[in-house]
Amino acid sequence: MKKFLVIYAHPDPRSFNAAVKEKVVEVLKAAGITHEVIDLYSEHFNPVLTLEELKGAVTDETKHYQQLISGSTNIIFIFPVFWFRAPAIMEGFFDKVFVPGFAYRFKKVVGKYGIPIPLLRDKKVLAFFTHGAPALPVKTLYLNAVKYRFLLGFLSFCFYIWNCKIIQLWAVPFVNAEMRGKYLAKAGRAVSKRL
Repeated sequence: MKKFLVIYAHPDPRSFNAAVKEKVVEVLKAAGITHEVIDLYSEHFNPVLTLEELKGAVTDETKHYQQLISGSTNIIFIFPVFWFRAPAIMEGFFDKVFVPGFAYRFKKVVGKYGIPIPLLRDKKVLAFFTHGAPALPVKTLYLNAVKYRFLLGFLSFCFYIWNCKIIQLWAVPFVNAEMRGKYLAKAGRAVSKRL
């Protein structure tokens, strides 16, 4: 049975990211799909990695989030792009929750060097990024660094990347209501395809 976990990060409950989250939840509810939402800001998640956590300590909060991830079949990330990356609260979530032994392990290949082996490869991932910038400069001048950093620097460690899809929504503060409506419809269709 499919179970979706939505991991969401935006400080403004009236943001377009919140509208994307609401659209995602609306589609899941309409389909009768079991789902849960982690709203990092409203849950006051502390993104600061402590020395103890760096050395392997796992807090009860982290265990709870790991259980939600383990119990899901599909994970949906929703966040805005700040400085070519996820917000700090989401980056801290990656640091603290997707740790070695839970999300990936290293397999020794040559001598002391190893390659990461995903441990969450049975999960499907859908990610929605909202950008303030238009697509052209991000995809050309900056080589879409946001997408590929997330895909190759995070998702490929933990999941099979062919089970991962990233949808980028461009120039959100500057587009009109009609385009925002199209973005929301696109988000709804993307979730529906995963049901």
